[in-house]
Amino acid sequence: MKIIPIVIFLLFALIVIPDLAHARPGGGQSYSGGDSGGGGGDGDLVGLIIYILLSLPPEISIPLVIIIIVFYILSKRKKKASAQTISSVPTYENRNTNTINMDSRIENFKNSDLNFSKTLFLDFVSSIYLKYYSLYSKREFSNLKPYLSQQIFDNGIRVPLNSRTVTENVIGNINIVSILENPQITMITTDISANFTMTIGGKSTRYIIKERWTFARNKGVLSLGPEKMRDLKCPNCGAASNFSDAGQCDHCETFIESGKMQWFVSQLNILHQEAYSTQGLGHYSPEVGTDYPTIVQSNISDYIRQFSNNHGIGDWNGYWAGFTDNIVSIYFQEIYKAWNDLKWEKIRHLVSDRLYDSYNFWIVIYKSQGLRNRLENISIHRIDMARVDVDKFYESFTVRVFASCLDYVETTTGQLKGGSKKDARFYSEYWTFIRRTGVEKEESEFNLNTCPNCGAPADKMGQAGVCEYCNTKISTGDFSWVLTRIVQDEEYVG
Repeated sequence: MKIIPIVIFLLFALIVIPDLAHARPGGGQSYSGGDSGGGGGDGDLVGLIIYILLSLPPEISIPLVIIIIVFYILSKRKKKASAQTISSVPTYENRNTNTINMDSRIENFKNSDLNFSKTLFLDFVSSIYLKYYSLYSKREFSNLKPYLSQQIFDNGIRVPLNSRTVTENVIGNINIVSILENPQITMITTDISANFTMTIGGKSTRYIIKERWTFARNKGVLSLGPEKMRDLKCPNCGAASNFSDAGQCDHCETFIESGKMQWFVSQLNILHQEAYSTQGLGHYSPEVGTDYPTIVQSNISDYIRQFSNNHGIGDWNGYWAGFTDNIVSIYFQEIYKAWNDLKWEKIRHLVSDRLYDSYNFWIVIYKSQGLRNRLENISIHRIDMARVDVDKFYESFTVRVFASCLDYVETTTGQLKGGSKKDARFYSEYWTFIRRTGVEKEESEFNLNTCPNCGAPADKMGQAGVCEYCNTKISTGDFSWVLTRIVQDEEYVG
């Protein structure tokens, strides 16, 4: 159709494609573009356009999109003279206050759901998100029936089969932004930053996207354990998800109603979306927030006490010194080395699935552009404790690492594209490590080069983080500490 290039042109007239920051691990790959403000404005309009293109047939959606864009451009020109730019980047004080408030809400929520695990819930959100897009426009979309509201499910099955595909879906970050409980229902709202490739009519476009997903369930329902949460198994019998359009499990023949046994997506909104460009891969933005005070969990002393009691730790300072020396520092050095050497597979057993996929994506992107991000002379200057979480299923530590290194981008022929080969770059990042509750292995006994389950060489972990010697998945934290999250200073909210 000749009309499609017009739509694409108008979309690019609306979408501002900012430069991306540099790309060391944790150091600036933007999943929401350069827009620190998040939602609103153009992001809402683009979200509406994508929603229309996904939900309606082309003969209806394309003319409607053109009308919306034309009206938008006209109205924007009228308002341009009086428009004011207001920075919506949250200050340190705002983020610290928000963190304290959210900590309090999670603690209150745990009183009514003793099984709730923030770590496990975010894994569940990640699984739902990836499944939703991978099954979109496919017959298997019905397998998500118990996990979606009727409206969201109906919108999905109305899309013509195989009319569009979403691939290479990489989640950058997930944050809990609100928890609401009333006598009938419990709701948790999350913001998800990601990027993916969408193919419609043979044309593929990669998008940077930020979405807000709200999960709900009936009041009084307790969270399920890892075995049923991780892989979206039937909440009744635990079999692999295989549901009819009516929500009946193929295995136990139970009709799973949304919210009665498990979380389901009650609302789905696109806050910001833009086409992805590689033009800024060599660009370096100044570090933001390195001089901010560390955001420390308000009740961290209570959790330190609980963690110490669970493991019989009499000297917390001694344990903390061992953790920073044997886990944080060693992981930091090994992960940076793997990135610099383009041997990301060497640290597969040290990181979660989501983190591995996230940074592997950027390595592939750099290679495709004939570029390489070099990190040299890495030095750790300080490590702060930011938070400790302990629940029925997982323990987690979040630390803030202050470091420096030579950080630059060059071409395969050695031409400098960004950064400096002479001046060290100082920065800090928040790193979160998780481990299954009950694991008692001493941190000093951990060996980077062996499987933490069977002790075999860690040279055959595979893309899925499964040891080929013992056929056990290692990247879940069931046997040792696993790094699950790296967040920049200005983005960290607890």
